Amino acid sequence: MMDYGFQRLVLLNSAGYQRAELPLDAAVSLVAPNNTGKTSLINALQFLLIIDRRRMDFGAYDVERSRRFYFPHNSAYILLEVLLPESGSVVLGCVGKGVSHDYEYFAYRGSLELDDYRLDDGSLVTQPQLLGHLAMRGRLAERYNGSDFTKMVYGSGRRGRSEQGDFTVFRLEQVSQAEVFQRVLTRTLRLDRLQSREVKDYLLQIFSRDLSDAGIDFKQEWDKAFADVNADRTQYLAALNQRERIDQLERLHEERLQLRGKLSFFRPLIDQALLDWQAYYQRQSAELRLAREEVEQAEERLQREQQEWAAERERGRHREAGLQAEDRCQAELEQRFALIDRRERLEQAEAAARADYERQVALVAQAQGSSPEQIRRERRRAQQELDSTDRELASLASNLYQHLQRVLDETQLAAVNRLLAREVMMLAEEGFSLDGTLLRRSLEQWLRHPECIELPGLSVQLASLPAQHRQRSADEIREEQAELRQRIAQLDEQLQAAEAMREALLLKQQLEDDYRQTQHDLAAFDQLVVLRDGAVVRARSLHDCQMALQQLEERLVGAQGEARRLREQLQVVGQRQEALDQQNREISYSRERRNDSGPLFDYLAELPQHPWLGSAELALEQLAEHLREYLQDCSRLLRIEGEVRTLCAELHGGGLTKYQMAEDPDSEIRRIIEFARHLPQEFEAIERKARTAVVNVTACLRQLRDGLHAFKGKMRQFNQLIGRRRLSDLEVFKIEPEDERELVEAIETLISTAEQVDSGQTFELFNHGSVLDDEMLNRAKTLLIREGEARGSLAVEHLFRLSFIVGKEGQKPEAFADIDGAASNGTVLMAKLVTGLALLHQMQDKRHAVRAACYLDEALALDGPNQKSLIDTAAEFGFALIFASPAPLATARYCVPISRHNGHNQISRKSWQLLEPKESEVVA
Repeated sequence: MMDYGFQRLVLLNSAGYQRAELPLDAAVSLVAPNNTGKTSLINALQFLLIIDRRRMDFGAYDVERSRRFYFPHNSAYILLEVLLPESGSVVLGCVGKGVSHDYEYFAYRGSLELDDYRLDDGSLVTQPQLLGHLAMRGRLAERYNGSDFTKMVYGSGRRGRSEQGDFTVFRLEQVSQAEVFQRVLTRTLRLDRLQSREVKDYLLQIFSRDLSDAGIDFKQEWDKAFADVNADRTQYLAALNQRERIDQLERLHEERLQLRGKLSFFRPLIDQALLDWQAYYQRQSAELRLAREEVEQAEERLQREQQEWAAERERGRHREAGLQAEDRCQAELEQRFALIDRRERLEQAEAAARADYERQVALVAQAQGSSPEQIRRERRRAQQELDSTDRELASLASNLYQHLQRVLDETQLAAVNRLLAREVMMLAEEGFSLDGTLLRRSLEQWLRHPECIELPGLSVQLASLPAQHRQRSADEIREEQAELRQRIAQLDEQLQAAEAMREALLLKQQLEDDYRQTQHDLAAFDQLVVLRDGAVVRARSLHDCQMALQQLEERLVGAQGEARRLREQLQVVGQRQEALDQQNREISYSRERRNDSGPLFDYLAELPQHPWLGSAELALEQLAEHLREYLQDCSRLLRIEGEVRTLCAELHGGGLTKYQMAEDPDSEIRRIIEFARHLPQEFEAIERKARTAVVNVTACLRQLRDGLHAFKGKMRQFNQLIGRRRLSDLEVFKIEPEDERELVEAIETLISTAEQVDSGQTFELFNHGSVLDDEMLNRAKTLLIREGEARGSLAVEHLFRLSFIVGKEGQKPEAFADIDGAASNGTVLMAKLVTGLALLHQMQDKRHAVRAACYLDEALALDGPNQKSLIDTAAEFGFALIFASPAPLATARYCVPISRHNGHNQISRKSWQLLEPKESEVVA
């Protein structure tokens, strides 16, 4: 058993522990319920072994919170006793600084004695007093910052050896592996969190000495090897892809040469013609103006004659129309009055119609004066009056008035006639009884004044009351009755008319129309008599008028033909003048806006061009057309210049810049056109250049492939290391690098192609069946470039992925990408432990064997034999295994329970239980 290594871990006032002493020189079963501080105790080692806070891992808690948990005040300690080959027992520790929750490192040579950290009163020494107190106890401790402490623990730098000796705990084969060693060591303290991707990273860093140092920027290597080839190929492809554009440029260039020759020929001729044009224009304008005046004068004379004839014709037409209208009127009237021979018959009909009309007008007027309801009320009143006269006539001989007249004097009778109603006064004898004497005496008493009657309880003034009854004769009554009956009949007619007012109005309108028609008939009959008398004279006048109109029409028709001829002649003159003026305006406009005055036309004769072989004539009468064509050619030449520049720019933008630095643009264009005509020859020249480049570009890929092969060789050795002991029920457990097939095949494709080129085998490069344009090769190149850009570079790590090969006894091995899914939880824990320890063992200097500690949580998931196998495996790799579980494990050397005291966790050395194997187990 290894004697050198970790001896004890001690926590004082840290991580919830008042005091904790944990043995580390052999396997330990750390016993406590879940979540009571087992993991916190082991994690304390990170402060002494990992040191760099960036690499510490406290699970769900960050480093800042964990720092407050482990160093709540300045008397919190984490201490580790280590037995080293060169220096013997040493103590590595860190102590809290106080309210900042920071800490500092210290170390000294000697064994770990807890009394060295207590004062006489039993309290713990605070950080400011620590070194002085230790010195008083004979411990020469030194302070370290984090960087120096790391160098001391891992034996790197001048602080690796102090004045007290060499305190190196982990001596590595390569000092540069300290970082990855710390990362793996962190995982051995929490093996359940070891991930598959971390295993790959650790392995790559461990074997980095045997692999290429840096990643390869394949795109950069490819571009560098093919710089010239790509440049030539870019120009070739730019010309090939823009062949239509080059053909268009060639056509425009040819047209430009022709236009230059044509414009150079016609420019002096146009200049001379413009000088001669003004005199020609003035002469032609004068001739056309004289011809126009002659035609206008003839047209004016003809217009005057036409106006006179037209006026005379209009008057004749009016006279003819009047005579014809009289004839038509006579014919109509003759037909209308064919059955009437005398005027008296019409007069009689007119008188009858007027009487009917006036009667209906009166009826309607009366009916319109009152509504039907008013007429009914008035008829009722008339009927009441008629009934009253009937009663008056019936009682005329002996009515009450006559009886009173006989017994009363005139004053009394007048008073009674004012008081009693008329109907009362007309009562017959059977309607009253009269005591004349009594009545007269009473009236004498009541009627003391003629103007006032005083009845018992009532006094009435009679002056304002009219007499109610006047005694009439029978003839007067009968005459009134006749009037009332006539009134009632009229009211009945009015009521009937009012109730049928619409029909009455229509009848009134009809009667009015009939009456007016009889009046019109009388007037029409009188007109007929007059027309009969003038019929002969009218017929002779109509004949004369028609003859005169015929002569006027013939004159006007002839004048219209002459006017049309004059207009046409005038139009021709005007068109000629307008054409001449338009030509002059166009020439003037074009002369002011000539576009042949730029620098291009100043040196036009000196530019490359084709001689003009077309027509050389230029007539003044066609100057505008020639000038327009000339300016159009100038505009076309300018447009072609712009299009040529645009095409050249597009060709440049499309990558064809091979002749951009030619002495002049025409030379560049000629060379581009010539280059495009010889693309097949250019294709062959590029092929020859590419043969060499394709060999050079794969040199870097060979490094990657060789690195992959080297890594696989190292992994075979690593698998031999982890396969020494059987894990649980696994017959096979190994970690195999599996190729990233696409990437590796792409590399092999390019290397194989390069080997073919290098061996002299022929192929047609850039042909569709050649190497660089081969679909498979281009796909390989594109894949490597894409992956390189995505990853920043291509390295050996990108060429494979790790597979965990697991095979149970009697079963075919299976490959898993994730170690957590490879087997049961217990088996996975064992696999992670073996893998992690093997990684650490791989980095350590085998000549400096110092036992460390590793931690396995949930150890009850393993049975006894697996526990014993892990303990032995850890020991072979130089580690003491710490099992954490709620129940004790009999396979460990120590059984250490965690107890509670005054609310704090506590592990006392007295509570350690040392376990010895049974004799049967020892013999076995």
